Amino acid sequence: MESTTLYDIAILGAGPAGATMALALREAGLRVALIDKAIFPRDKVCGDAIPARAVRVLREVAPAAAEALTNLSRKTAIHHCKVVAPDGRDFTYDFHTAGYCAPRIDWDAFLLQQARALSNTDHFPGTAITQIMRVGNHWELRGGQRIFQARFIVGCDGANGVTARQLAGFEMDAQHHCAAVRGYYAGVSGLEPDTMEIHLLENWLPGYFWIFPLGNGECNVGYGMLSADIAQRKIALRPAIADIIAQTPMLASRFANAQLQGAVQGFGLPLGSRWVTVHGDGFVLCGDAASLIDPATGEGIGNAMWSAQIASRWVMEAFARQDFSAQFLQGYAHALQAKLGKEFRQKYYAQRLLANRTWLLNWLIGRARKKGLVNWVARKVF
Repeated sequence: MESTTLYDIAILGAGPAGATMALALREAGLRVALIDKAIFPRDKVCGDAIPARAVRVLREVAPAAAEALTNLSRKTAIHHCKVVAPDGRDFTYDFHTAGYCAPRIDWDAFLLQQARALSNTDHFPGTAITQIMRVGNHWELRGGQRIFQARFIVGCDGANGVTARQLAGFEMDAQHHCAAVRGYYAGVSGLEPDTMEIHLLENWLPGYFWIFPLGNGECNVGYGMLSADIAQRKIALRPAIADIIAQTPMLASRFANAQLQGAVQGFGLPLGSRWVTVHGDGFVLCGDAASLIDPATGEGIGNAMWSAQIASRWVMEAFARQDFSAQFLQGYAHALQAKLGKEFRQKYYAQRLLANRTWLLNWLIGRARKKGLVNWVARKVF
């Protein structure tokens, strides 16, 4: 085994949460290791929606990184979201602040590049940590032939990562987990380059079908549903996109000359509709590892980056106080709950209320152009 120097902090996972944490800690005077099993750039199966919250966090933790965002070529600004009812009626609502759609292979690599350029973080790509143990007053992390030692761990390696499982005892709950598939298409007609589309289709509720434009005539197309409902209805997810297009005349005409680029791939989303352990003695969890996926939209990048920003403040204060106890770090959990807890619960129960009530969805969306109701529907449901 190859041993390393004792680090103050080991960040496991170099995706949006991990890279944001590294950027937020760049002036803390702490020795930080950023460890990921992948070698970037690497693809991440996702809807590729980058909300305004993600851009705002980046601007706050590292202004230079936010300025460099202008150099990210494969992105498109998103100003609107169109929601289509089962009966075909639709409404479009505007985002107060524009976000982006950008392939995760590019977005995640960009964030990691900024973290490496702007911080003194030691980066260890292609290193899969398989075992975490408490040894005295520090952690020992083992991966392959390498041993890392760290006084504190920040888990940013997803719901299926080693930190959520070994440190927090995470177990998947099908009532609070979504499964989805996505594919990249070129040549879809009727695209509005600054507008995301969400289609609520009668035979495919309570899930939704999406079309997110990526620029240059390409788009991210996908479908997702609560895992419990998928099991109950025995839905085969991988062929779902093609089946939905074929069975929906309006979509079939728009995809008549479209070409699927590569394969349709699946992914899982740990929803924030139940509260899980996000901290303990000497560790905190961020992003998907903390189950912070929006129960309504399936978006997680903005919440991942925001949770890392908040966690960084508690981590720096923990080092200032030399207090790494679960009791002190409970403040981080309270901060997450205060910001996201009520929002997630409202969206989850609104989604369950509307789940298979086609008539109610048609009525809501048909009436949504009335002032006030648009904002309620957009905020609470979609």
